[in-house]
Amino acid sequence: MARAANQSEIARAAGVSISTVSRALSNSPGISDELRGQIQGLAKELGYRGRGALALTTRVVRTYVTAHLVNGGLVAFYSRLVESMKAGAHAAGLELELRLVQQSLDPQRILRDEAHEPTAATLLVGVDLTPELRAYFTAERPMVLVNTFDPEQRFDCVAPNNLYGARMATSQLLDAGHRQLLHLREQLRWTTLQRESGFREAVANVDGARGEVADIRGGDEILIELARAKAAGEAGWTGVFAVHDNAAIRFIHALEDVGLRVPRDVSVIGFDDLPTAAMMTPRLTTMRVDTETIGRQAIALLLRRIAEPDACRLQVECGVVPVAGASIHKIA
Repeated sequence: MARAANQSEIARAAGVSISTVSRALSNSPGISDELRGQIQGLAKELGYRGRGALALTTRVVRTYVTAHLVNGGLVAFYSRLVESMKAGAHAAGLELELRLVQQSLDPQRILRDEAHEPTAATLLVGVDLTPELRAYFTAERPMVLVNTFDPEQRFDCVAPNNLYGARMATSQLLDAGHRQLLHLREQLRWTTLQRESGFREAVANVDGARGEVADIRGGDEILIELARAKAAGEAGWTGVFAVHDNAAIRFIHALEDVGLRVPRDVSVIGFDDLPTAAMMTPRLTTMRVDTETIGRQAIALLLRRIAEPDACRLQVECGVVPVAGASIHKIA
């Protein structure tokens, strides 16, 4: 052929559907190895140059994972998420090459990595977009955002439903009779700000309820100050929704250090259902994020984008569910 074939022409030549061609070129599951090999061979013969062709020459997906949260390494949440993505990638014949980074990823870092070893696509896990990153990832550089969102809707994304999950968490405190609530805010990310919005929505929907937000990015000193104010009778809140379990657990320790008990004196709920939540006494009430589903969805979105570069962008929100604990006390 004088020009490169497209997927429709490959489908006609192979006598299969376009979706079958897409799955074969992106190494997605659901077709036999024999048929996959026939379609990929035909694509090479016809000079196919679509993005799915990248999957024919490389199986590596470079995966940048935020690692600044705890001692420069992965927290339990991201560890579970990465393992799920690895399993999904392996089933699709892909390999994840992991790189630990700060949230503000420099495109020059990506360029250096690509110069050393080109890859088929990129996953950004817990990495928020900057204007520089938006400019870097063009139509020729397939990329999926994991555990964050793109407000401009230019890229495929998958994350937990932080807004409604936070609203459900806050509602548990309100349903238990608490009317003065505190939200512990830490990272200023799209996902965590959605949790703050969910907190505010839940409070606004209940007559007589009041909510305040404490920014704890300054460290445990702020948590200690909040606990001391509560012990001195200077704070009216009785229920606390923490942006994540780690913040909830640190605050519980601060409360205990000043002689307050959870949930007798203060009720606390977290988010993420990290393993440490189950180790607390009393067991921390929290919201579970299905990292396995998020990981599978991330790989599915990536395979779709490789196979269908012009497809509509998808933003997938995975539901979160309450995990019963004993850190909320019902009051009159």
